[in-house]
Amino acid sequence: MKKQYVIGINIIGDAASTASQIPMLKDIGFGAFFTEWQPEYTSEWVKTAEKYGLIYQSIHSPFYGNCNVSQLWRGGEEGRLVTNRLIECIRDCATHNIPVMVIHPYIGFRDHTPTEVGLDNYARLIDVANDLGVKLGFENVEGEEYLAAIMERFWDAPSCGFCYDTGHEQCYNGGKDMMALYGEKLCHTHFNDNLGIILPPEASIDDTWQNDLHLTMGDGIVDWKSVMSRIRASNYDGPLNCELTRNNKPNRNDHDKYAEMTLEEFYKFAFERMCMVTDL
Repeated sequence: MKKQYVIGINIIGDAASTASQIPMLKDIGFGAFFTEWQPEYTSEWVKTAEKYGLIYQSIHSPFYGNCNVSQLWRGGEEGRLVTNRLIECIRDCATHNIPVMVIHPYIGFRDHTPTEVGLDNYARLIDVANDLGVKLGFENVEGEEYLAAIMERFWDAPSCGFCYDTGHEQCYNGGKDMMALYGEKLCHTHFNDNLGIILPPEASIDDTWQNDLHLTMGDGIVDWKSVMSRIRASNYDGPLNCELTRNNKPNRNDHDKYAEMTLEEFYKFAFERMCMVTDL
């Protein structure tokens, strides 16, 4: 008999409307969700999730702007400030019994050299998460070397976990089997689809992010039978979350059909697609 999973999704839209979306997700059939970090709303979202019986599985920590995770690897005052900000996010998860904080090991496409100062900063995060009982879901993103360095250093730490992003595996990790590398540490998923490497060879490396479409499952070329086979072979039995967007990348129209849907219609479409691929 196939493993059965609770299906979840990222909350789409502005923070102020999140609480009103949670009962909508429940009615559609979702059993879990995750959000970005908006600490002024966390308590409200937790209470609403409890009211409607949904699992608030994770907070996705910030990774750009004034919390650019690349600064962790460069050290200095900015690295210290970003580390402290992420510690605040871990504490928010712990305070509200949210079990996972998803974190990007790096952001950017030009640097590929992990540093000791960066690992020292991540050690601070690991130590706080260990103490507070929060799992850190390190996501496979661009700059795979940084994820590898973190996993090698902190593999045995109780808080060290892996967030598997199916789309990133295809467009950032060259189709490498990330579950074979880190599936033993799986604690969260980001199901999404894309079209692979779609930029012309002459495009700037800084535009590589445009390959990361976060389409609904089945609207790209991800091999979902392979995805589910590898997940079922793991010991993971938590929710399977998708991470989607309705917004087009610059000068593209891949998401036009999503924009034409109401939010409820889009959530229903996403739920149907999640049911389809998780049954493979």
